[in-house]
Amino acid sequence: MNRERIVILGGGMAALTTAFELTSTPGWEEHYEVTVYQQGHRLGGKGASGRNHERFDRIEEHGLHLFYGFYDNAFSVMRRCYEELGRPAGAPLATLEEAFEPHSLIVFEEQSEGVWQHQPLLFPRNSDPPGLGRKVPTPAELIPIMLQFLLDLFDEQPALRNGSDARSRSLGVGIRVLRRGVARLLASLRELLAAPAENLVAVRREELLRRLLAWSAAVFRRCEPLLAQQPEIRSAWAAVDITLAMIRGMIADGLTDQDDVDWLRLDHEDFRAWLRRHGASEASVRASTVSGVYAGAYSAGREMGAGTALHWTLRMLYTYRGAIFYKMQAGMGDVIFAPLYQVLRRRGVHFRFFHRIDRLRLSADRRRIAAIEMGRQIAVKGGADYEPLFDVKGLPCWPSEPLYDQLIGGEALRASGESLEDWGSRYPDQEPPLVLEDGRDFDRVVLGVGLGVLPALCEEIVADANNPRFAAMIREITTTPTVSSQLWIRDDLRATGWHLPPPVMIPYAAPLDTWADMSHLLSRESFPEPGGPQSIAYLTAAMDDDEPPPIERSAYVGYAARQLEHVRAFTAAHLDASAAHLWPAIVRPDGALDRSRLHAPASKGDPLAFQHFSPVQHPSDRYVLSPRGTTRHRLAADESGYENLVLAGDWTLTPMNLGCVEAATMSGIRAAQVLTGLPIPMHDDWLRGRPRAPASSPGPLYIERGVNESTSPPYDARSSVMVAALLRAEPRRLRDLCARHLGLHEDRVYIPLGPSVVFYAQDNRLLSAIDAPGVVAERDFGFLVPVAICERRGGRLEPLAVGAYTPYLWVDLGAALVGGREVLGFPKGHADLGFEATASGHLALHVDAWLPPEGGGAATPWRHERIVEARDAGEGARETSLLDALRASHDAAWLGAAGLDTRAQVRLLGLAADSLRTGAFTMVFLKQFRDAARREIACYQAIVEAPCRRIGAPRTSARLPRPIELSVSRRVGLASTLGLVGEGGDERVRLRALASFYMELDFTIGVGEVVTPRSSGASRWVS
Repeated sequence: MNRERIVILGGGMAALTTAFELTSTPGWEEHYEVTVYQQGHRLGGKGASGRNHERFDRIEEHGLHLFYGFYDNAFSVMRRCYEELGRPAGAPLATLEEAFEPHSLIVFEEQSEGVWQHQPLLFPRNSDPPGLGRKVPTPAELIPIMLQFLLDLFDEQPALRNGSDARSRSLGVGIRVLRRGVARLLASLRELLAAPAENLVAVRREELLRRLLAWSAAVFRRCEPLLAQQPEIRSAWAAVDITLAMIRGMIADGLTDQDDVDWLRLDHEDFRAWLRRHGASEASVRASTVSGVYAGAYSAGREMGAGTALHWTLRMLYTYRGAIFYKMQAGMGDVIFAPLYQVLRRRGVHFRFFHRIDRLRLSADRRRIAAIEMGRQIAVKGGADYEPLFDVKGLPCWPSEPLYDQLIGGEALRASGESLEDWGSRYPDQEPPLVLEDGRDFDRVVLGVGLGVLPALCEEIVADANNPRFAAMIREITTTPTVSSQLWIRDDLRATGWHLPPPVMIPYAAPLDTWADMSHLLSRESFPEPGGPQSIAYLTAAMDDDEPPPIERSAYVGYAARQLEHVRAFTAAHLDASAAHLWPAIVRPDGALDRSRLHAPASKGDPLAFQHFSPVQHPSDRYVLSPRGTTRHRLAADESGYENLVLAGDWTLTPMNLGCVEAATMSGIRAAQVLTGLPIPMHDDWLRGRPRAPASSPGPLYIERGVNESTSPPYDARSSVMVAALLRAEPRRLRDLCARHLGLHEDRVYIPLGPSVVFYAQDNRLLSAIDAPGVVAERDFGFLVPVAICERRGGRLEPLAVGAYTPYLWVDLGAALVGGREVLGFPKGHADLGFEATASGHLALHVDAWLPPEGGGAATPWRHERIVEARDAGEGARETSLLDALRASHDAAWLGAAGLDTRAQVRLLGLAADSLRTGAFTMVFLKQFRDAARREIACYQAIVEAPCRRIGAPRTSARLPRPIELSVSRRVGLASTLGLVGEGGDERVRLRALASFYMELDFTIGVGEVVTPRSSGASRWVS
């Protein structure tokens, strides 16, 4: 039986997880032959580390390598790897528990009046072991966990637990008082959240959350002087405020109604903007705890998609196993990639080191990868396999440099000073190029290298007009270089002047905003005792590009060397400017670090030169960012666009769309699922039931012109006043209207709920858009048809949601007209809109618009006419009971005739009740643009659905005491099209509302989703 040849390009976590999961399937040897190709001498990608044998076997890394406690998939892979590795008891790092030690202290940093302040938070621990695949709570299940976590966080702080000095006693009293207040408030909140969402409970719950957030903001304002003096209390209060904002946002955005949340639908908005929108105070949004979320994702000073960041934050804070962090007990290469290499090699996976991937070539029909061009950097003596590991104190480790004695010409390579891991290495390839061919050398390819190098490797793919999604991914998903510095210090941590336990600190002063004490690693290194270093500091951060990052290898020559000098220079400047706050006992009088306190051999000159500095040596090592609006461009493992190309990396679409080990592991699992066709388990895989993205092009980028541009949702309306009137209509006319306007897809059906239409008038006093600063006033009047949004499944119609289709609409603001038509598809016209309304019943509404003349010559001017007028019917007008009005708006026989059986109608009633209770429904639009040449053709036509949700409870909500009478011009044809039932002559129709309502409220309209797009070649006249 011929085995399928799988070639894996790259040796980072995603690539190795693919190999690990693929070769964990029973009988894999009979079906697959797996080969990993890696540039240079070691595996690990962005997580690679090495031992510098010339410098006491010290661990040299790029960045701060920790595991978060919620890394369920990464821990699962490593747990299974260590169990299979089977190191004997007593051997170094024999088990997963020996390789990872829990860590709970995070020291947040915040400036107050120009002075940095420590804000230590000791995170509570739990008894859950990591990596055993326990179920992740749903958003609704998370809320009580979040509330209890706040109390546990208070309880865990040393000032409350065991503080004995005067300052600790003072802090303890303050925290204890705050804890009691929070406990009382959160107890009442927990009770409401636990109650079933029936009747007015949801409204009360939302109102309580709003009040709690306002109360928290007021506390910040009143206690600002105290909070500035006692940063421990400030950070605790920021945690309270942000927690409440997240809870409120989860409720308001409907996340608590779902088990598998599509987090991507929130990614159009920045996380901080999302928190503000849901009531977080500006002080909390800018607090160090939130800044730490950004800095932890190398996104300080940048944006992060709200859905991705919220999901990350919820998982990080509330679902960790054991501890929030785990520190590796050696270098990441020693702890992660050496065990994975040993297990995979033992299983029979082939490794080809010193193979640089240069280019992927497409087949003539552009459906497959036809060839992979590689540079063979150097050869191993005797044609043997390269043995990459060496022993340090009994632990298999990766060296920082190749093991030259195994290489042909190894001494010449050593003497050159060139690194074969440098993308721009000047060292010439010592072997002829290698070209792997489809069908001869491989059957499928896993592209497991980093995103930053793809433009160079995948030039043909990026240029493939048949696969625009790949090019869009390269264009839209952004990366940043990251840097790190490691310092070996002669003094132990306490002797440096640091008075807290060993920390992970974030976010501190730029340019190196993250510091961790890693002194526990000294026992794994070979420094002499006495006389060796007593502590180790790891410093890391993202770095802005100081020059355009090269793409082609020829342009990369010298780039890594320039970046190394840059890192050395700004590390020196950072230690001069910012070391005193960290290590006050080892600085000079001017506050700069006393470099004599750095460990270095006496003959090495400046001790700083002996430390380790790590720039990005290869574009594959650039960190993948997640700004708002970009995750939708990510491709899943099986969405490369080519039959034999599978994608793997933290840049792909995964349930965790951030640059981290967990995302890389998830991507590797997904790639193995694609290769094997087996349901290989993945923890927290909320993407599994999500509809796949269409294979068609995402379209060209919108060209911003700067003036008269449309704005983008979500749109927020604050302090709005709304009048709504329920009107009787002919159901046949409504059915025909929905069929003609919305019948673009046979499986998506929009059915009028009954023989009624709603006329509404809104005075939006504070309207805002996500991508435009400030607010503006706007009025909009229109007619909407309540509809059941259904999907045809197995011959039945299944109701999905209650919606509102608005075929007629007028606004008085040009910007609203442009944006409404262009973005979502509102059929907005411009009009003068008169709005006078009070809850007591006074009412005067009108729509005046320019209309073309009826008949007349070409020079006959248009006329300004009154299309709609609405007034209260006056004293003594007969009023329809609310029950009769509701009966008139719902017709079970009509719904049955439309195809909704009894079960579907029961579900529809439940959806309608939920919509009335929560103030949430789906807006439905026919978005279309007329062809420039043929007026009967729509050059673009689609159905768009967008969520509309009330924000909080209405400030005022009342049924008007008297019915509304409308007068509608027959000229515009809307009365006939809608089938409005009324009286009148030839020019106007008079309508009496069944019921009328007045509300003062806030609401938001979210990002739309194109449901049934039509290509530009579609020919269909829509009247």
